[in-house]
Amino acid sequence: MPTLRVLYVGTADPPDVLTNGVEPATADHEFSVTTAETTAGGLRAYDAEQPDCLVVEPPLDTDIGEFLSQMRERAPELPILLFASPADIDVVNKVLAAGADYVPKTDDDSQAELLTTRIEMVGGATSAHHSSDPWRQSTAAISRLYSITNQSDLSFTEKLDRALEVGTADLGYPFAYATRIEDDNVEILAVAGDHEGITVGQTTPLSDNYCQLTMAENEPVAISDAGADEALSELPVYTELGLACYIGAPITVDDEVYGSLCFAGNESRDPELIEAQKLTVKTLAQWVGYEIERSQREEELERQVERLEEFSHIVSHDLRNPLNIAQGRLEIAQENCDSPHLATVIDALDRMEDIIEDTLMLARQGQSVDNMEPVEITDLVNDCWELIESPNAELRIVDDFTVHGDPNRLSHVFENLFRNAIDHNEGPITIRVGLKNVMYTNTRAPDSGTFGFFVEDDGQGVPEGRRESVFDAGETTRKDGTGFGLPIVKQIAEAHGWEVELTDSFDGGARFEFTNVR
Repeated sequence: MPTLRVLYVGTADPPDVLTNGVEPATADHEFSVTTAETTAGGLRAYDAEQPDCLVVEPPLDTDIGEFLSQMRERAPELPILLFASPADIDVVNKVLAAGADYVPKTDDDSQAELLTTRIEMVGGATSAHHSSDPWRQSTAAISRLYSITNQSDLSFTEKLDRALEVGTADLGYPFAYATRIEDDNVEILAVAGDHEGITVGQTTPLSDNYCQLTMAENEPVAISDAGADEALSELPVYTELGLACYIGAPITVDDEVYGSLCFAGNESRDPELIEAQKLTVKTLAQWVGYEIERSQREEELERQVERLEEFSHIVSHDLRNPLNIAQGRLEIAQENCDSPHLATVIDALDRMEDIIEDTLMLARQGQSVDNMEPVEITDLVNDCWELIESPNAELRIVDDFTVHGDPNRLSHVFENLFRNAIDHNEGPITIRVGLKNVMYTNTRAPDSGTFGFFVEDDGQGVPEGRRESVFDAGETTRKDGTGFGLPIVKQIAEAHGWEVELTDSFDGGARFEFTNVR
């Protein structure tokens, strides 16, 4: 198996796919990886190693544009891959303008395969049995694909149509189509190119199509000349549609094969050329799968929002109106009667009102955060602390840091955590807010994109067996509690894309750790 020399430059830990190697079943090359934490070190490593590919993961210790300019002076033809979050739009645009390529970070296991595939494309460009044309075609296709993904005004269907057009234009195929394969049938979802036998909504048996090979292999399949193969030349896709060449890759959604992405033509193709283009089609298919997953998640979120709005309407009107009537009647009863039972009724109605308010907040805070802004945690925490009345509690802000989020919702996070600490500890307590220490955790430092912070106290803590259930709505150990405070904290954190975990502090108290924070 040939070896590809990869130079990784970045202040963060290299992706696992570079440090742990690549499974032979998923790669045509082995990777020999050299890492550098500084741009100066990266330049020295290039001079010493002469790698086949450069992978850059921001942030860097110097301006990324300046670094790439220096690298281009040394190696004008060196393939450069930027491995970055889609949120780093300024960095991505700067790198693309410098003639480099882009591999988006994702939140799932697909990013390892995606990065592997793109580095493999370097192998397609540098190996002796491949020409450089497929590499240039692939780079053009992926760069144009990235520009499509960042057009937020386009629907998924529009993005898919344009992606197919990108493939046909840059790879040189007259026809392209995306399919949904279910119950041994192939349904055409989108088409580029004009072929009367390939239309949107058309359904044909899987056994009539080249897609059956793609599904059987669960890997990209390339056919350079179907007419030269006895079995392929008998399929209806050849005899009736006249498709002589074909590249197809599986579309995977939520780890299940969803369909296929296909490019085809009426004339045979050079076997080496079409083989080299398989990696590009595989990358395009991965993107389509990712977009389908995102579209499905957005649709589910929209349904959740609709259900939340309906639920909020029921709570705020159908429950609050009878409560208001009961409270009004209770006031009249107090004027006309001096029964000791009325105090119990007052407490019950007040508790009902608290439950309604907390339920509405829980429903509303779980909605995704659309408008984020930099929030100085020190200022926010101090403002929240002023609303807390407890002479037995002390606040200590260990670190100054900034997060991106909705300040109004984040206020509810700290207010609920402060009240939770005070309400569940009878004696004096100290509450601390600070960054997670990267020396003792796997959390990255704040300048590497994501980081973590904590809110902890030195009180009695929470038994390990209850640490998961405290985030369940209605879970409380206090008679006058509603059990919605910590679920609200979790809802707000998840709405920001964060994760929250309850553990114990150094002093044995409760410690809430927030990770994946930006």
